Amino acid sequence: MEIYDSHLHLEQVLDLNKSFSNLIKNCKLAQVKGGLIISMQNDPWDFQRVSELIGLEKTFKFAMNPDLSLSRKQLKSLIKKAKRLGFAALKIHPRLQKVNLQSNAVRVLVKLAEEFNLPVIICAFDDGSWSRIGMTSSQFINLADDFPRVQFLWAHAGGHNVLDFMFMARRVPNVFLDTSFTQSYFFKGRVLEDLNYATESLSTRFMFGTDFQNDNYSESVFELKKYYLQQNGNRNAFFKDNFQAFLGIND
Repeated sequence: MEIYDSHLHLEQVLDLNKSFSNLIKNCKLAQVKGGLIISMQNDPWDFQRVSELIGLEKTFKFAMNPDLSLSRKQLKSLIKKAKRLGFAALKIHPRLQKVNLQSNAVRVLVKLAEEFNLPVIICAFDDGSWSRIGMTSSQFINLADDFPRVQFLWAHAGGHNVLDFMFMARRVPNVFLDTSFTQSYFFKGRVLEDLNYATESLSTRFMFGTDFQNDNYSESVFELKKYYLQQNGNRNAFFKDNFQAFLGIND
């Protein structure tokens, strides 16, 4: 069974070439064939350098987390450049970028995503800071309703609110979810069982992701693979098909 990781980051503490080499090495050790590498706004390197490296690995794609303080004209120019370099999606991180999903800056970016036919990833993990930026869960489904031609990925599947996000996603056909971070963060309680139930219940739109690259990446992937195959032996959609559907990849 092929595995694709929907949510990868490069280690910022390393030289870019070394960080990228470590990521690819760990993916191969974990039998992860490909994935989506997210170039963050606060990365110490330019996304153009990341694109040059990713271009050498055909099964990996990259997404960009643009600066939302840029004007529409500047964002459009940036997206044009990035798309020429082969990037596949946009990323919004409300907590880090200090915006909620009702903000004009977010709507400008999503309108550009619609114009350029690009999917949009949004961090959906509530770490307790959402109230400070006026974030609510309902803003996710409202944004999906307002832009039905844009494919959204609610990253981290809502965290401890995973069932709420799964049920919201049922109402909007242009939404995917991934299991990144949530599956690693909650080591006690019912969240893991809720997450497993949600991936089974909405099997055509849930995808596997980790959120970071670290020393025990290989071990983590093996454990998660075992966990998600525990009750259902056919999880091709979870580990591969939904990833490709979200990004519009055809074998």
